[in-house]
Amino acid sequence: MKTQVVIVGAGPVGLSAAMDLAKRGIDAVVVESRSEDEPADAKCNTIAARTMEIFRQFGVADQVRACGLTDSYATDVVYATEAGGIEITRIVQPSRNERLGADGVSAPGFPDSHWETPEPVVRASQLYLNPILLDRAKTYDRITLLTETTFLSYEDGGDQVKLACRSNSGEELVIEGRYLIGCDGASSAVRKQMGVKLEGDVEISKMRTTLVRCPEIRELLGSRPGWMTWVLNPRVTGVIVAIDGDELWLIHRNVHMSADFDSVHRDQSIRDMLGVGQDFTWEAVHHQDWTARRMVASRFRQNNVFVCGDAAHIWVPFAGYGMNAGIADANNLSWMMAAVLNGQADERLLEAHERERHPITEQVSQFAMNKALEYLEAVQGRKIPKLVESRSFLGRLLRKRMGRRMYDMNVPQFACEGLNFGYYYDDSPIIHYDGEAPPEYEMGRATPSTVPGCRLPHFWMSPGKSIYDELGPVYTLLCYNGSRAEEPFAQAFEAAGLPLKILSVDSQPDVYTTNYVLARTDQHVAWRGDVLPENADDFVSVCGGRPNA
Repeated sequence: MKTQVVIVGAGPVGLSAAMDLAKRGIDAVVVESRSEDEPADAKCNTIAARTMEIFRQFGVADQVRACGLTDSYATDVVYATEAGGIEITRIVQPSRNERLGADGVSAPGFPDSHWETPEPVVRASQLYLNPILLDRAKTYDRITLLTETTFLSYEDGGDQVKLACRSNSGEELVIEGRYLIGCDGASSAVRKQMGVKLEGDVEISKMRTTLVRCPEIRELLGSRPGWMTWVLNPRVTGVIVAIDGDELWLIHRNVHMSADFDSVHRDQSIRDMLGVGQDFTWEAVHHQDWTARRMVASRFRQNNVFVCGDAAHIWVPFAGYGMNAGIADANNLSWMMAAVLNGQADERLLEAHERERHPITEQVSQFAMNKALEYLEAVQGRKIPKLVESRSFLGRLLRKRMGRRMYDMNVPQFACEGLNFGYYYDDSPIIHYDGEAPPEYEMGRATPSTVPGCRLPHFWMSPGKSIYDELGPVYTLLCYNGSRAEEPFAQAFEAAGLPLKILSVDSQPDVYTTNYVLARTDQHVAWRGDVLPENADDFVSVCGGRPNA
């Protein structure tokens, strides 16, 4: 079997890469060891706004937004002594009905209401996301999906990669492609064959996690149940996550790093989280003991082989950004790979992928780890006092103090504007920098900017029509001076075979301070200026990764 790109792994990262390649005219074969009807892991429960902007391009954003929780189920984050216990603090976040008004924009009054994006964050489990992406991938003629097929090994021949695979029935299969992308998870067989090691923080926290089916838990959580209920009491600390808001719940219990997993009793710890007695029952759908780590691959590429997602980095599960970072990897790589395969750019364009994504992965994963360590110090640095459950004056005083700390500490991870929109590429070989430093960002704060390397600031072209909906397949020149681009500039892109869309914009948002902004298809700024470059040929060479750049 021959194709252009082979992708190992049909999770959200692999499917996103395949769909983005397919919509750019590239054939892809996706190899997946599991069957189509095998349910996905329920651990990832946040689909970031930045990811939703990508899903908007695939035409699945509305479907993703409608999955999981019911329309009326709020996505509040609650801190309490137990599921039905005393509330310590609450980060109020909207239900689907509360999120979007009649005009389709984000409702005011929530921590992320001010975000400039066409697609606010969605709190939905990967359990529901995977089938949506899989069904959408099947609509692309250029995607061949091989489920129940195990990747065994590859040979990189310089101008092609040859994979050896085996179906569950025992049939041997050889697949040839120009490039291979490993999206096969933290234990990636692709990464291991590349000889690439994960480096970083090996053990940060330990967790017992059980997915349970129990409609009665909904009754314990009160009139406005939380999407997440973080439990803090002397017996156990952890979090209860609403998966469908009805009967499925993911229950994480913290295990002290110096103890073994069985130090936290598998069933009694759930009862201590819920605040129930021995007569309370549930069905355990799945259980896993696991260790949180922050590990990043030493490199993301070996010749014609790349890794993305968990194959390239393992995130601490704070701010819900592991899967989302992987989809950002895929989105960054796929447009560059398609431009090379379509003959629009030189293969050196692909050097930009690791130069851009590796530093950001290191930097942003540190944000998540630091937040996790801050939380663990608060809940494990010393034992939660029994006084937290007292309704006395001292108990109320303690909860007030704890609540203030929990709220201030955790708003940034549940309204993580910086992780979504603040990061920038400051050392890319295909970006034309102008000497201005991009705005600094934190986990919960970002400043929109057109500094080259930053995310193109969002604005609405017309009701329901985002600037992102208007971007071309590779580069788009936004013109704010009321005239079309000068002919030599457009001709230089045409001569290089590099697609350029010219977009005249009538209204100029305040953040757009120059006459021209050159945007990449992945919504990052490639250049800006008041006049177009004099040497257009050299300028375009850099954009296309040409050898003479």
